[in-house]
Amino acid sequence: MKHIISSTLIIFFFTGHTFAQPGPGMNAQKRKEIKEMQLKFVINKLQLTEKEKKEFVPIYKNFMTEREKLYTEKHKNMHNFKQNNLNMSPEDLLTLIDKFSDIDLRLAQLNKQYNEKFKKVLPPIKIILLYQSENEFKRELIKKMHRKQTKKMPPK
Repeated sequence: MKHIISSTLIIFFFTGHTFAQPGPGMNAQKRKEIKEMQLKFVINKLQLTEKEKKEFVPIYKNFMTEREKLYTEKHKNMHNFKQNNLNMSPEDLLTLIDKFSDIDLRLAQLNKQYNEKFKKVLPPIKIILLYQSENEFKRELIKKMHRKQTKKMPPK
């Protein structure tokens, strides 16, 4: 039973976009740099007018901040699981599963809330492009991190 619950927790951890989000182990300066790079990347991909940029950027920054808080909460729960999984009771594991579900639900609600805000300042095509560009940025970031890690590895 405990292995089934552990497997379920791992699946919860790897769902969503938590993979490429700056984690709690990352220093604040690096997190800030990544957020700034993402903002510039998105603005460039959306080809915003000055009016759109003026209205969109503050909303998007708030969205990024709120979303990061939820991802950080999810990472902290996963870290707790990694540190204590052998000592956790089935009840503790079930509680943790519920926490992950709750965070995922709150993320979905946040997305829905900000979709409405984005609709007020951007045409629909740019909202779709926003989500595409976020995914593209994450893929590029993962590739960059992977290349950096491969360079650090000693030759075999």
